[in-house]
Amino acid sequence: MRSVDRRKGDSTVSNSKWLVRFLKSREWNINETEKMLKESIEYRRRIRPSHLDCKWCHDRPGCHSMRQVGFDEAGRPVIYSNFAQANLRHNTSEDTICHCTYLIENAKRTMPPGVSTWVFVIDCTGMTIQACNPKLGYGVTQVMANHYPERLGLVICVNHNPVFQGIWKAMKVFPSELTDWILEEMRQNKIKPLPSTQREFWNKPSDSGRHDPRGCSSYIEKYIERSEKENAAIEIVHKAHPNIMDSIKGKVVSVKNLPELEKKSSPCHHVDSCNSDSDEEFEQIEMLDIPDEFKVPDDAVKFT
Repeated sequence: MRSVDRRKGDSTVSNSKWLVRFLKSREWNINETEKMLKESIEYRRRIRPSHLDCKWCHDRPGCHSMRQVGFDEAGRPVIYSNFAQANLRHNTSEDTICHCTYLIENAKRTMPPGVSTWVFVIDCTGMTIQACNPKLGYGVTQVMANHYPERLGLVICVNHNPVFQGIWKAMKVFPSELTDWILEEMRQNKIKPLPSTQREFWNKPSDSGRHDPRGCSSYIEKYIERSEKENAAIEIVHKAHPNIMDSIKGKVVSVKNLPELEKKSSPCHHVDSCNSDSDEEFEQIEMLDIPDEFKVPDDAVKFT
């Protein structure tokens, strides 16, 4: 009987699904899909996204708060972000794209068979006008659309101010464990001033009974605690947020120990100012001229 290489079969199925995603994103146009594939292959050769690391987070802990925290009921990786936890208010397209690419490449490694998309939960607590830079979102969406087509399963926008009522918001029922984690994480991030345990979300809580901002318990157990055990022994397949990995290795610096000059570089460093509800700031936001490509699609689901 002729033997069958199952790994080769799995690879063929995976490649077929990969091609289908590119075809769908170009409405099944063969020529456009071929061009897109060539550009994406060249992108992966040049950038090597699977080997990327976020140097900005290593240099300035908490530069980005976005991190994988668990999975939804369909097994899709859930990536959570909170503006109040971010330790830098003036991000660039370069650092934002690098961090997001690092996250989604590592999220792919946690996907069970049959899962090909991920979920973003954007907690707008602490959102300021500085964060409303369309160039940042445009840069990320361009990379997602051109090199990770049909991968974005769902975006949930929570705690946005009434000014942002038009922002695209969708809802999905999470497992109770993740639902409880998100609700508690949101509650903790609304506290003023922001607790040090939330500001330094990459550190393991000193009390095992306390809320763990690194993620829900099943994600912690399967990926972070495993990384703690493996550490330098063998290569870690999935890497959590860069500062969580640094904390595991004992390398991360506390936010309070950052040079004072760096703190002063951001006019919105303190949590109180980041959660300002001033009418003047809202009026500035309302007057923003948003290009059509950044606007919420007309058929987006809205919840009040």
